[in-house]
Amino acid sequence: MQVSITTGLSQLARSRMPGCSTQKRGFTILEMLVVVAVISIVASTILLNTSFNRPETEIKKHANLLGKTLQLLMQEAILEDRNFAISLIPEGYLVLEFDGEEFSPTKDTFLLGLQKKHGYSDELVIDRKIIVIEKKEKPDAHILILASGEMSIFEWNIADRENKLQVKLSSTMLGKITTEGPAESL
Repeated sequence: MQVSITTGLSQLARSRMPGCSTQKRGFTILEMLVVVAVISIVASTILLNTSFNRPETEIKKHANLLGKTLQLLMQEAILEDRNFAISLIPEGYLVLEFDGEEFSPTKDTFLLGLQKKHGYSDELVIDRKIIVIEKKEKPDAHILILASGEMSIFEWNIADRENKLQVKLSSTMLGKITTEGPAESL
C-alpha cells in the first residue's frame, strides 16, 4: 500500500504543477513545415516588391543591356568583318550597317532584334560635342563599331526625368564599355 500511495501523490503533485502534464506536447514536423512555408512566402513577397520594378533597377538594367548590345555588335563586327553603327533616335536607337558606300538601317533579323525602344531621355556626347538626337529619313551613324575592333569614344547619358535618375555609359576606343549610376546627377 505504501508504494501506491507515493505513486498517487507524485502524480497528484505533477498534475497541479503549472506547465507540467503527464503527456509531453511538442511541435510536429507538419506544423514546423507550415510555419517555414508561411515565412518563406512572406519573405519572398517582400523581396519581390522591393527589388523589382523600382526605377533604379529598371534604368540600370537598360544601361547594362545597352552595354552588352554594344559589346555584342563589336564581336559581330570583328568575326563577320563588317562595320556597324548605332544611330540614336528620340525613342531609342537603330543598328546601322555599312554596305560599302554608306551606313543604312540593317535588314539582318538578328541585328534588328538588338534594336530597342525606351521611354528615357538620351544625350550623346562624342568628341566633347553634344549630338542632337532627332528622327531623320536617313539616320546618322553616331557610334561607329568597326571590323578593326575600334569603336567611337562616347558618353551616353540616359535620364529618367520622371524619377530624376541618370545612368552614363562610356567607351574606350577598343570597345570597353563602363556604366555609372543610377544617380540623381552624374
